[in-house]
Amino acid sequence: MDLNNNQHNSVNDSSGLADDQSRPEPTTPSERIHQHHLPAQDTAQSQPRRRRHRKKGNNDTANQHGPIVHREPRQAAATNNQQQPVTDGQSSHRDKLTAAAHNSAELPQNDLPSEPPRSKRSQNHQQPRKQTAADTTNWRLRKLPNEPGTSQAPGSAMRAVTPAKPLHGSQSPAPRKVFAEHYPPKKVTALMDAGLLVRGVMRINPKNPTDAYVSLDESPSPLAQRKNPELQGYVVGNSSDIYICGKDSRNRAINNDVVAVKLLTRKAGRQLYKANRMGYDKRMDKITAQRRARLDRMADNVKNVNAEAASDDAAEPQTSNDSGARMPELFGVVVAIITPNADRVFVGTLSNRLPAHRDSRASDNIPLDMLQFKPLDPAVPLMLVPKDSVPEIPHHKDICAVRMELWPETSKYPMATYLKCLGQRGSVEIETELILEENGVSTEPFPPTVLRSLPKTPWKIPATELKSRTDLRTACIFTIDPPTARDLDDAVSCQLLPNGNVLIGVHIADVSFFVRPHTALDRMAKQRATTTYMVQRAYPMLPAVLCEDLCSLNPGVDRLAFSVMWEIEPESATVCSTWFGRTVISSACKLSYDDAQHVIDGGHLADSLACFEHTGVRVAPASQQRRSDIEASVLWFFRLSKIMRKRRFDEGALSLHSVRLSFDLDDNGQPIGCRTYDIKDSNRLIEEFMLLANMSVAARIEACFPDAALLRRHSPPLERRLDEVCRQLSHSGIDIDTQSAGAISRSIQDISDPAIRYTVEEMLISPMQRAAYFSTHAVADRNDYRHYALNAPLYTHFTSPIRRYADVVVHRTLEASLAVYGNHVAAEHPLLPPYFSPYFPQTAAAGSLTTSVNDARAVLIPKPEAIAGIAHQCNLRKDAAKKAQEASSTLFLVNYLTAAALRMDTPGVITQAIVTKVKENGISFVTPMFGVDGIIYMDRMADRKGQVVSTDGRKWKLNMWSVKPASVTLVWKAVPQPSTNPKASDSEHQLANMLSALVIDDTRHSVVDLGCNGTTETITQTLRIFDKISVCIIPETSPPSVTVKLAMPYINN
Repeated sequence: MDLNNNQHNSVNDSSGLADDQSRPEPTTPSERIHQHHLPAQDTAQSQPRRRRHRKKGNNDTANQHGPIVHREPRQAAATNNQQQPVTDGQSSHRDKLTAAAHNSAELPQNDLPSEPPRSKRSQNHQQPRKQTAADTTNWRLRKLPNEPGTSQAPGSAMRAVTPAKPLHGSQSPAPRKVFAEHYPPKKVTALMDAGLLVRGVMRINPKNPTDAYVSLDESPSPLAQRKNPELQGYVVGNSSDIYICGKDSRNRAINNDVVAVKLLTRKAGRQLYKANRMGYDKRMDKITAQRRARLDRMADNVKNVNAEAASDDAAEPQTSNDSGARMPELFGVVVAIITPNADRVFVGTLSNRLPAHRDSRASDNIPLDMLQFKPLDPAVPLMLVPKDSVPEIPHHKDICAVRMELWPETSKYPMATYLKCLGQRGSVEIETELILEENGVSTEPFPPTVLRSLPKTPWKIPATELKSRTDLRTACIFTIDPPTARDLDDAVSCQLLPNGNVLIGVHIADVSFFVRPHTALDRMAKQRATTTYMVQRAYPMLPAVLCEDLCSLNPGVDRLAFSVMWEIEPESATVCSTWFGRTVISSACKLSYDDAQHVIDGGHLADSLACFEHTGVRVAPASQQRRSDIEASVLWFFRLSKIMRKRRFDEGALSLHSVRLSFDLDDNGQPIGCRTYDIKDSNRLIEEFMLLANMSVAARIEACFPDAALLRRHSPPLERRLDEVCRQLSHSGIDIDTQSAGAISRSIQDISDPAIRYTVEEMLISPMQRAAYFSTHAVADRNDYRHYALNAPLYTHFTSPIRRYADVVVHRTLEASLAVYGNHVAAEHPLLPPYFSPYFPQTAAAGSLTTSVNDARAVLIPKPEAIAGIAHQCNLRKDAAKKAQEASSTLFLVNYLTAAALRMDTPGVITQAIVTKVKENGISFVTPMFGVDGIIYMDRMADRKGQVVSTDGRKWKLNMWSVKPASVTLVWKAVPQPSTNPKASDSEHQLANMLSALVIDDTRHSVVDLGCNGTTETITQTLRIFDKISVCIIPETSPPSVTVKLAMPYINN
């Protein structure tokens, strides 16, 4: 178990010292930078102090002030363990980090609100006590798991510092503790076994970083539920998270750390929450509306991305980052960090500038040779960086990347190491690099040692491997993908059977053949966990030679695969039996979605489309019969997929999706076109059979290895948010049945107006939770395995191993099940269909039932505890990749809108928006054309900058407003015109022309001109949910974001 152990106690003092004595000195720069010793004070200052103690002869009294810290002399580096000497520069860097960590005092938190100050009683003041061996220590930081290609066993990472034995007679005053000590590993293990602690994943609210939550990653044990009544009935993923109130309770944990939490009573937790909430509300009142809007844009990006996502991902609903303020049900404090988040690189600005409310650096007790790092992410704390580690002090607007190194309990803020300067914001290149760094996306090339371990190309399947697999090379197999896709990891086949049924096959690239467990390539694939698709390029999980050649199911070449085949009754599309196997295939052709759609619409494959046919001996150009077979197969897939999709939604599936944008780029990589991504029948065709394959494999591996399966679940929506959305909709005459996912889906389909249906789907995204990977070993109740949106009892990811590491793990588990059981399972399983069919291919050596369960598990399946760690890593990287993709889409949308506004000589682009929510402080909206959603705040409309322009060029500003449950009444007042009455500016006239050309088909509500003393100086207007309004989207390039303002008139007849 990895724990952030800042100070050893009697439980593990001896073991900690033994570890330090046996640990060899690091020999590489990347290892040396992670070891830090507390330095002695400067010689000019420390020697007189020691002389005074010696003169008094009162060393024992001096020791009462706390732990004595002293740096070992340089010559002591060469010990019997053959430790390497440390250079002066490295020692100085380590000394500055640790010295600043103990000397630094509080800095302003990113000019964001922080929790109320603690009372003196809660300062954790260290009482004088007798010195112990554990106190007279140096501090050393263990190596962090953030280097590509390094092996890190589960539970081996330590972000904490551990002590080493000091020199005799060393003395220095004990630094004041800012945070509570973390529990040592043995204590955490004992308390978790006793049910007094629980573990989970830290999540910090980006809109209010003083709020944090811990989601349990495993079911609480019966003992834990008895010791903590608050946990009784807790369901992982379905119950409330544990609320962590303030930075003190968070105890140095950051986003995505796996932490140990001690639960508080509800009474104590509510007192903390109310105090924190009161202080937060007071501080928020002082924040301007402009800054609040800026924070909202940082926390909620545009929810779309032009990515070649896996086809089975499309079935999972989108989620929202919205975090509502309400009284939590569970409260706790962090007592240890079990596994630190491996992604410890952050981006922000470095500055010498003093905090605005401080007069001097000395008043903060911060060394003058340190720089202040201010991260862009509001959930990340300020850091200190040694000035001499920065080759050249960057401009205060330059974006830099740093790596968090250590954070002892005596420091308010962590220390960081400078990595590089990215430059000032604005260009696509720098913004993209910033996005990648901020989300931990690896862009480093694969090292030569990894590439040399792969087969040379062109590669031929070994004869021994051909004999051990089922040969399907003569079957009519083909792929359907986006036209630009190069990593083809799924193919399909269709064959009519003599009994009238249809034999359907899904064939997935066998990546696990090349990515062997416990190799350097496997470790790098696990670390990346997913391919990240930006607008202009992809950053792959695997080397290109695997993604685009050895594993890609390119047409006309032999490839290794895992195949799932079903005998299906065509009238009802019912699965009669299922077959799994390791196969060899040869794809006949690569169809695009447009090619398949053309066949569905009654056309034929283009003569220019390259097709091949394997004769059993060689590959030749496809005959006309093979091309006809492909067309017939596409039509069969379409026919069956329609029946399967209808049945799936009739039985309770739910699909919610936001707008996805697609960009056309010029030769310089700049966007010249922007459009929404349309889902065709050919997309749905592939989606249905990928889902069927994933469900079939999930049932198979869970039946064979019930305690070691990596599955994917989706918890029901958050009830509070769902009820709130339904109340809003009911005021507008729309009732949503929330009894099940299927009931919600049917309620949506009953809405006849497409615009309203789209808006309702957008509104229902907010309560939805994210789907997540999990280990069956970590979740006690099998009912908690369910996937809510798919209405599936078991689900996993199997169909995209080139781009997802979770699929690679599932492939290995499936291979182990075939090695042990063949196509039969020892015990009956209610979710598994029969396996027997005379039309299935004859299995080769696989499934000989000669491999024992233990042998298969030892070679192919990680230990159950390790699978939980893999699930955690895959969840982290998938979420990070999604954030990067959304940020990339926002970047290119901003560039596209900026160019469009320049061409029209206007501040922004006028488009249509739909009101989704009416709040006390603003109007929520969504724009169907660009997928932009957000809030237009009332106070922003009321100030001078909130003025809007009407069709006649006049300016108006909000004078007052009145909010009702589902509507808001706005009273606008005309801005006085100059006495000379000049004509409106060209840009205002241009906006007016755009408004006049914009047609909004909505006659339910109109602008009411009440007049004012016979004039038209005042306009009163009522807006309701689903009203269509005109908005002006104003792009902002640094940072890339959009500001949305209302445009007059809001509603046209």
